[in-house]
Amino acid sequence: MKELILHPLIFTLLFLAGSVYFVIAFQLINSNSRWSKLFEQACATVFLMIIGGITIGLMNKFHPRVLSLRTTTLPTLSLTLATYGACLLLLAPRLNKTLKDTVYVLSSFLKKNLFFCAYILIMLLSFAFSNIPASTFKASIVHIGVTLALIYIGKQYNWKELLTLLTWYHGIAVILFLVFGQHHLGHKNYAGPTMAIGAIILYLWSINASKNYKLIFISLATLAVVFVQQAGSGMGKALLFILICLLGFLRFIKRLPPRTAFACMGVFLALAVSLLILITENAEYIIVEKLGKDMTLTGRTYIWAQVVDAINKYPLLGYGDGGFWQEWRGPDDPSFNIRTPSGFKAMHAHNGFLDMGLDFGWFGLILFSLSLLVNIYYGVLHLIRTQDATAGLPLIIFTWLMITNFTETTLVSISSGWAFYVLMTARLTMDTAEDISDNAPIQHSLAFESTSSSPPISPEDKNHYTD
Repeated sequence: MKELILHPLIFTLLFLAGSVYFVIAFQLINSNSRWSKLFEQACATVFLMIIGGITIGLMNKFHPRVLSLRTTTLPTLSLTLATYGACLLLLAPRLNKTLKDTVYVLSSFLKKNLFFCAYILIMLLSFAFSNIPASTFKASIVHIGVTLALIYIGKQYNWKELLTLLTWYHGIAVILFLVFGQHHLGHKNYAGPTMAIGAIILYLWSINASKNYKLIFISLATLAVVFVQQAGSGMGKALLFILICLLGFLRFIKRLPPRTAFACMGVFLALAVSLLILITENAEYIIVEKLGKDMTLTGRTYIWAQVVDAINKYPLLGYGDGGFWQEWRGPDDPSFNIRTPSGFKAMHAHNGFLDMGLDFGWFGLILFSLSLLVNIYYGVLHLIRTQDATAGLPLIIFTWLMITNFTETTLVSISSGWAFYVLMTARLTMDTAEDISDNAPIQHSLAFESTSSSPPISPEDKNHYTD
């Protein structure tokens, strides 16, 4: 089949046919702003699915990471670049309009989320302190390219549209689990947390859904809860319990002043992490007897100790983006001796924050942590100032990220964790740039505002979407 397609005559005919269809699609999509908007939303949804590992058929061939892998074949690389390039060309007239605010977006990030910008800069320059600079440079360029695309989505869509994207993402994930089982979601330690956050997202969407659709989304949310159990992930079960508790907790802190609400949110997160530590330290009783899970956390503690030692060898800036876990290098692999007592060779730290420390050092981890702290505060402001029942979406996502990355790695790689974090960061930053006075710079003093000085924002003010 491959030889037939590559035959000069067949290849030429296919290329000409594809060109004709491309021109027709270009004309149809850009003949109306509504069509171009819908096509962009469809591309964004599929892009999130690919990044998140929710794949159907050959979709995994289009994951951005294939652009930086040393094992990627030339046909796969060419197909991936051609596909992304074609989508950008189809959206070119729309992007020509929506990217006119690029300077404003950049200045907003520099003023309102400087720590996030500094973290991205460390990522860009990480090749300079890597043992494999060429590989690290490719990885960081792809990582930043994906991040810029996610920032565009986050700044371009309002909260309702972002929730719509996340609802489609998790709705499709639930349906795939129902039809094909866990296969399309990967390992249980990923499938369980995905179904847990999916249940909450689908429930949030059902709150404002019409009567005709409310039952559908509640049913999908219920299925997601069932699939958390079927996935067999103890983390997924604990995470679902924490997120359900968070829904009620957010209704409580919504009525508090920002400073108090921020402190209460910090206490909740501390208690949630403490719950995970309790599960870890009492694995034999809690995990085996209560959650029905195998004893896998015990191996993680050995890995974590060795990873911390590895970070301390390059404490400031780390090993570079993707510069530590290099199994293909054999004995030269920095992670060669990271093993459990049984001899199992770890492929990652089983902790997103420690993996971040490996790639970008303690300095990079501190920058990200400060960015997360600022975003949580912005999320608290959004919760208090927004009257919609779904105003807690950013805080729900941040809680999910912190909990899942305690035992898994989704923050430092191109995955759903990083995608959701960038989406929330972009939208919160753009909201804050317009809604918070420059007289109270969060980045430098964390000078918290009072509710009396910040009137509620109308839904119309929240809609920054440009056709």
